[in-house]
Amino acid sequence: MFFLLRCVFWLGLTFAMMEWPEGASPTAEPAALAQNAADAAAKEIATRCAADPQACLEGARKIEALRNAVTR
Repeated sequence: MFFLLRCVFWLGLTFAMMEWPEGASPTAEPAALAQNAADAAAKEIATRCAADPQACLEGARKIEALRNAVTR
């Protein structure tokens, strides 16, 4: 799950920085595309959590531990 979020972030950053023949960006609304990707990731996470709630809770505990370690 965390791997997918990192992939979306780095690919989005890479494509945002690329030069395109039509101009700065091939789309008019990169923010809308990013929001759509985040929504799709949230739906995927919700689907996986519904299928295996115990694994989802374990993942949430790990993320919380990481967040607490970083904010200290």
